[in-house]
Parts: sequence; structure tokens; C-alpha cells
Amino acid sequence: MNVGLNMQGTGMETRDLIFEIGTEELPARMVPMALKGLETNLATGLQEAGLAFDAMVCNGTPRRLAAHVAGLQAMQADREEVVAGPPARISYDADGKPTKAALGFVKAQNVPIESLYTADTDKGAYVFVRKHIQGRPSVEILKELLPRVVTSISLPKTMRWNSPDLRFARPIRWLAAVFGNEIIEFSLSGLRSGNTSRGHRFMANETFEIASSLDEYRARLQARYVIVDQDVRKRLIWEEALKIAQTVKGRPIDDEELLELNTYLVEYPSVVCGGFSRDFLRLPKEVLITSMREHQKYFAVADATGGLLPHFIAVNNTQSPRPELVQNGHERVLRARLTDAAFFFDEDTKRPLQDYVEGLKGVVFHQKLGTLFDKTRRVEAVAAYLAQKLSPDSVQSCKRAALLCKADLVTQMVGEFPSLQGVMGREYALRSGEPQEVASAIAEHYMPVKSGGGLPATLTGAIVSIADKIDTIVSMFAVGLQPTGAADPYALRRLALGVLNILIDRHIFLSLKEVISAAVALLSRNMTLQMPAALHDDAIMFFQRRFVADFQAKGYAPEIIEAAVRAGFDDPVDAMLRIKALSAMRVSPDFAPLGLLFKRVMNILKGAGPSGVLNEKLLTESAEIALYGTYSALKNDVTPLMEKREYEQALRRLLTIKPQIDVFFDHVMVMVENADIKNNRLCLLQGIAELFLHIADMSVIS
Repeated sequence: MNVGLNMQGTGMETRDLIFEIGTEELPARMVPMALKGLETNLATGLQEAGLAFDAMVCNGTPRRLAAHVAGLQAMQADREEVVAGPPARISYDADGKPTKAALGFVKAQNVPIESLYTADTDKGAYVFVRKHIQGRPSVEILKELLPRVVTSISLPKTMRWNSPDLRFARPIRWLAAVFGNEIIEFSLSGLRSGNTSRGHRFMANETFEIASSLDEYRARLQARYVIVDQDVRKRLIWEEALKIAQTVKGRPIDDEELLELNTYLVEYPSVVCGGFSRDFLRLPKEVLITSMREHQKYFAVADATGGLLPHFIAVNNTQSPRPELVQNGHERVLRARLTDAAFFFDEDTKRPLQDYVEGLKGVVFHQKLGTLFDKTRRVEAVAAYLAQKLSPDSVQSCKRAALLCKADLVTQMVGEFPSLQGVMGREYALRSGEPQEVASAIAEHYMPVKSGGGLPATLTGAIVSIADKIDTIVSMFAVGLQPTGAADPYALRRLALGVLNILIDRHIFLSLKEVISAAVALLSRNMTLQMPAALHDDAIMFFQRRFVADFQAKGYAPEIIEAAVRAGFDDPVDAMLRIKALSAMRVSPDFAPLGLLFKRVMNILKGAGPSGVLNEKLLTESAEIALYGTYSALKNDVTPLMEKREYEQALRRLLTIKPQIDVFFDHVMVMVENADIKNNRLCLLQGIAELFLHIADMSVIS
């Protein structure tokens, strides 16, 4: 974490600042959030105070959050400030003498009446004063700023302890603030700041003086068994894990999230490698990995082929003189965990997966939407509908996978490890004799499980995943649980984006309107709900907003996206192809001028739309005859290209009509008195517009 607000060349004295917040052990997942809050609040406060600095680095461990500011101004610069007062008309009387309003204003600003002057603004004439404000020492500003920095750190779960006014994730035990060689003295919730920190709780639990130099600060902490730089801790953990795994001819399984979690669990990492009975390797590897990861924060170890070894790697917060005792302790704890997992697995596999479907009747999906069994039946029907359209040979497989996809939610293993939902469904399906296609789809129907996550590898998995997500979205919209602002408790935005990503990844052409209509019809038949009138349109617009935001995030120009979406969004893959074609063609010199010309065409049509069909006999002007000939030839050329979705080639051909449109507008009056001729010319423009509107509404492109 490194930011800077550099104003070199001011000639002012600068010093380094170190600010440390010492706490009881913070939850590991909160440390990065707290560091971000510390960095943002401190940088913003310094900027608002007009204090420049060269760089800021924030480091943290479970027991401390620290910010180092390099090259911070020792004195705030003097500045001129213009302050607006009341309107001039009430600031002076008829004789030009200051009124009470003017006198009160200069008194409040502590300036003489002679400093008042009048200036014009957008709202009329007002009086102003220009004040010279003397800069303050940075020490004084920091005394006020640092307590606010602490209290402004926002964390999801906080607590009170000594002071009822201060909330933080864990009790704050010390505050240290040193600016150069000077202590920044302030008080917060009964704690007084100083220049001392504390070493490792178990290996060097003593106070010591800190220095404002970042290198010296880190060195003094390391001498007391605290590696405060989280990047260094992370690197050390991984290097030691790789090294110790080699002793058992393995490698720790890459897991960036687990690595970061361990980084913020310890101040001085020590790595050990332990083992467990090979008998546990009969369990699915996901069970073993999850047992080690979720309960114990251990890394699983794999061989060169990716197969699990009966070993694990644990990260400790202390160095032990007898590491074998630490290893034995970890092994005893893990043995109990794996024994429980093996029991759950053995109990679950005594029955085929299908037997668990009945248990879904006892699990409420939503009080207005019925049980998980009800949802399963809806997903099964939507999946069958999709399969009939996309892969008729897969209808039975999709229906079977949809029927079984939620069954593992009532097994003991998933009850203990919810993150294994779908994974255990796949494993139990295979052990129940289900086809591989069905088993894979059960696991894949949850995908993607997070933004940017993996997508289903099988078409059956993709179909069931789409069916499940669309049913959830439609169901929640039906009971009024659409996302609002930042609130999205049912993760509907992620589900919608997941549907779009699956369609785009697999290049599936699908009408969202049709599948949403099918989902709405199923819901209305099976549930006693009063369906909102705008349910269908709201759901389509919800998908469209996710689509637009996603493509903007991918770097496509907003107006290109809008042009394509305005021409039609029903099929997301088709809309994607049109966006890509527009982006590719935007470099053409005729592209932007054609957009302006198209806007003129649309404006004319908007004012007086045509009726009927074009009559060639009413084309009398040479320019309109030529334009009609070009249009007819183009229509014959580009229609097959559009049917094959070769939009870039179609656009290249359409751009060639621009010269004829230019000539038409230069020599032909569209809005003539003769109604038949006027309507005929509008029909010609309408036909040209419709050719383009198969791809994009060019009028929105500047």
C-alpha cells in the first residue's frame, strides 16, 4: 500500500511520520480493510490540510496497523483565501455606506471593513474579502488529524470496550506517533499517544521506542520477532512452504486467498509440515482440502501429477524449540477433523443421491416461493425448455441433473462444509451410478461462484446453470426483492452476469425474453403469487444493465455499446458480436460522419414516420432513384451477411451508401407538399434506417 502527494520544490522542511495503532489480535480478514481505511483517511486528511508528502506506506499484522509518511511538510504553507459574503445590494445603503450585513460579515471573518470588495458572479454582485491565512505547524495539525483517522476507519464488525464513544474491531492498546524526533501527543478513549510499540506477544512482549525512519522502524520490530511488512511475511511463508514440502517430495497447492489469510494471522511466521493417515485419501480430494483449509488454515500438499499426498503445511505464529511437538499437535487436531469428514461421507453414501431429493421438501427456499423442492422442479422445467432449444439430445440429461442439483444440500457433508455444495453432489452422483455428464452438471450448475470465476465445462452444466440462475432472478423479482443501490442480498447481479458470461463463453444464441417468459409462466402456474405487471420487462432491463456495465468494464466505448443495445439486446451473444463489429469499424473515416447523417435520417423519421410501402413509380428525382438503386443492391448483399451474423462485413458494405445519402439530402426535398411523394421518400429513408438498425442505432455515435 503506497500513495504519494508530492510537492517537491517548495523549499519547506520535511520529516518522516510513523503512526502505529496497537490492538488486540484483529481478525485476519479485517486487517487489509483496516489498512486501506488507514491509508485513505490519512492521505485524505493530509491533502485537505494542504500538507504535501513524498510517499505513504501502510503495513499491518494482527496486532498493529502502521502508516509511514515520507517527506511530510513540517509546516503548512501560508495561503490566500477568498470568502464570499452577502449580496452587494444588501451590503451597502443608498449612500454607499456598509450595512449591518456587511459589518457582521467582516466581523465574522476578523478583517477590517476596508478589505471588503464587490465582484460579479452568476447570481449577481456579491461582496468578498481576501484573507491571508498563516500556515500552522504540522505537529498541531497531526494532533487533531490522527485521532480522526482512527475513528474514521470503517470495519464490518466493531465493538466497544473502555470508552462508549469509540468503536473498533478489537480493543486498541497503544498509540504511537513520531514525526521526525518529535512525539505527536494526543488522547483517544483514555489512551495517550507516545513513541513506544510492543514486540511479539509471546516471543518479545516488551515495549520499546520506535523511530520515524521506515527502515529503522521495521528493523526494531524484526529484532523483536515482528515482521511488520505484510508483503515480506507473505513471501517468507510461501518460500518456506515450498522448501518444506520438498522434504516429502510434494508442493503446496496454490491458494492465494489462503496464503493471504495466513499472512494476516501471524506476526512472525514459522512453517511446519505434518502428515495424516493414507486411509483418508479414499475421500474426495475436495473434502480433504476443505477440511484442512476451512477449519485449520492448512495448505494441502500434492505430488507432481496433482494427486494429494497425506501431508499438510501449517503456519505458526511462534518459533518453537521443539517443532516436532508443534507438528504432533497439528496432526492430532487434523486427525479428528478428517475422522468426522470420513464419517459424514460414509453415512451420506449409504443412500443414492436421488433419495435426498425428497428431503428438499423440508428446506424453505423463500416463504413466498416454497421449498427447495419446488425450486428444483422449476429449474428442471426451465432446463428442459432450454435443452430442447439448444441441444435436443441432452434433454433427459439436463432434466436429471436439474432434479439432483440441490440434493446434496441435505447431506451431512454439505451441512458441515457448505462450500462443498455441488462438489459433493457430483461425487455422490457418480457413486450412485449417474452418468458422468449428469454428475459434472450438478457441480457446474453453481458456476461461476464469484466474479471472474470458472464457467461450466459441459453444455449440460451450462444449461442447468442458466436455468437455476434465471429461476432465482425471476423468483426474487416476483416477490419484490430486486437489488437496490449497493444492497444485493441474493447476489442477483452476480447471477445475471454469470448467465451472460456462460452464453458468451459458449457462444450460445438465446432469446432472453423467451426464456424469462417461460420462467415467469412456470412460477405463476406453480405458486399462488400475484405477478407484478412489469416483471418480464424489469428482468430484461436488469440483464441489459449488467451486460452494459460488463462491456464498459472490458474497455468498450459507452456509445458503441449503447448503439448496439438500442438496436436490440434480446440475444446477448448477438449484441456482443455487433459491439465488436462497431468497435472494429470505428477507425473507418466514414464511420463518424455516417453517424451524424444517420441521426438526421432518424430525426426526420421521428417527426413524420412513413406509412405503407415504397412505390418505385413515385421516385422522380435522379438522386432518389440512385439512392434507391444503391439501397436495393445493398439490401440484397447485407441481408445474408446479417443472417450469418457477419456484422463487420455487413457494416463495411453499408458504409458505401453514405455518398448517395449525401447527394439525396443535397438535391431532394423530403417534406414536400405532395403527400404521396413525401411518404414515398420517407419510406425510402425508413428502409435504409432499418438496414442499419439490424446492427446498431448509429445516431448515438458522435
